[in-house]
Amino acid sequence: MADFRRWILAFAALVLVLGLVAPASAQNGLVCTATASVTPTLRHEGFNELVGDILLNCVGAPGSAPTPVGTTIPQANVSVSLGVPITSRVLGGASPLILTEALLLVDDPTPPAAGAGGNQDVCPSPTDGSLCMVPGDGGQTFNNPNKYNVFQGVEACPPESSTCTILSPAQNSVTFLGVPVDPPLTSRTYRITNIRIDATNPPAGQIGFPIYAFVSSSSSTSIQISNPQLLVGLVAPGLTTSVGGTNPNFFECENTVQTNVGSVNFTENFATAFKVQTNGVQDVPGAIYNSESGLEIAVSGGTAGVADSPTELQTTITNIPTGAMVYVDPWAASGPASNANLVLPVPVSPCSGTACQTPGDPVLVADNSAGANPGPIQVVWAITQTNPSAIDSLTFKVYAAFTAQSANPPSIGPTTAWSSFYPYASSYPGTAANIPTFFVSSTTPAGTSLFNTAQCVTTLLFPYVTDFAGFDTGLAISNTSMDPLGTLGATGQTGTCSVYFYANGALATGLAQNGAVAGVLTSPAIAPGDTWTADLSTLDAGYPSASVVPAGYAIASCQFQFAHGYSFVSDYGVQNFAAAYLALIIPDAAREAQPFTCSANGGMCSGNTGEQLVH
Repeated sequence: MADFRRWILAFAALVLVLGLVAPASAQNGLVCTATASVTPTLRHEGFNELVGDILLNCVGAPGSAPTPVGTTIPQANVSVSLGVPITSRVLGGASPLILTEALLLVDDPTPPAAGAGGNQDVCPSPTDGSLCMVPGDGGQTFNNPNKYNVFQGVEACPPESSTCTILSPAQNSVTFLGVPVDPPLTSRTYRITNIRIDATNPPAGQIGFPIYAFVSSSSSTSIQISNPQLLVGLVAPGLTTSVGGTNPNFFECENTVQTNVGSVNFTENFATAFKVQTNGVQDVPGAIYNSESGLEIAVSGGTAGVADSPTELQTTITNIPTGAMVYVDPWAASGPASNANLVLPVPVSPCSGTACQTPGDPVLVADNSAGANPGPIQVVWAITQTNPSAIDSLTFKVYAAFTAQSANPPSIGPTTAWSSFYPYASSYPGTAANIPTFFVSSTTPAGTSLFNTAQCVTTLLFPYVTDFAGFDTGLAISNTSMDPLGTLGATGQTGTCSVYFYANGALATGLAQNGAVAGVLTSPAIAPGDTWTADLSTLDAGYPSASVVPAGYAIASCQFQFAHGYSFVSDYGVQNFAAAYLALIIPDAAREAQPFTCSANGGMCSGNTGEQLVH
């Protein structure tokens, strides 16, 4: 209720200002038919979508006559209201009125041409129409020099705000003050353009949701509009995205050359969803430019209609592991007339300008080889050319390379990606928003996996261990990743080993380590070239009167490659019995290329699971 009262005050302020312009008298009135010159499809994701132009085609009202020569032409105020917030760019102003980029043009004045001034004459005082009076010339066209024929729209400012140039809430109506009303000799047109709306406001999921505008004047007798409500846009989802990951496994201890890990695709849902920023100088009233910009005319506070960027498409890549470098295609095309270039991160030499238009020549967008850039990172491509008569679909491949990490940090799982329009916000960011800006939920999408990163591990099986009364088992694990001869291809990895003891059909839980009782023995970090040893009699606090592992086995998971194990089983003190064996290596099922050779046939064990009879 409080908000409603504040807006009542705001509109009261607008009415007060509108009252400064006297309406045209009845005998000087016009009879107009309102039409929408184009009914565009608007992207449901967009916070500042351009609706179609509103055109008033007018003739003199019955009994009216053109304003006599030398007599001031009467004025009226024309308003446009919509059922959704208007988000046209704010170009200045302060309470009670703010200036927008919305424009009203009389008789579609000719734009400036090369070497000529044109006939577009902007009213320099959009908040006070009395300063933009036009003398009568017998009903001639306003497409003539020295006749104010371009009027800038204003909106009411919230009364609690001292200025409205930055973050004033979007409103649902815009008004043009001091519009001349002169019955023509033949016909008169009024074009209303550059009205942007929050297209996220209509119900989600309704394809083709209609947007209606209502046109009115300050006096129904000065400009009579026979059909004041008209369709100015249809709202529909503008973009379908997909991420396809090839999901290779990268191991933190292995170097991996640049590998394709997937692709991202952006497909427009209707033929004009992708737009360039501007198509040259856009100053011809009524021209269809198929760009993010509208009609570009210099007015108070700046240039109306200018967009900040073309349609941009982004992919957010998250969870980039230490050692990884991510690359993308800098350019993609959809047919001969549509393409997009990489703009963020800014491409480095040699990829700049047309050099980026080389498919299959990926550029680096994220370098986490030193662990300083884990993401998320945003990759943004900008539409540079589009075909408004076709459905464009752009696909960019994603690549990754990996630098081996000797420290073997913990595995961090999948690297994922999700895509959308760009820039985006979870709610309308105010009149300072980039044009265009798009909606994306504040909930971060889970994303699709591009590749997985896993630790380099060696799993060892000790088939028989015991600390039965009078017996003991010693274990030794060596880190053989120090290889000065290069025969193993090792990289010098450091890591711990976790040893799990099993007996009587369950995990043995009576072993003591550092004062704690558990079933898992964890070694200290084992450096390349070192060997770690332990024995059950020391770990079993009840030994020799109790036996935690009367007869069982142990599995050791070591966080480095090239671990090798040795076990020594004997009676206590090695007086009568002793036996020794090498631990078996269980294949790492996630690894595609195995460094160990199968003893059965001398071939590689790639793809095999289960135990591998090697040591």
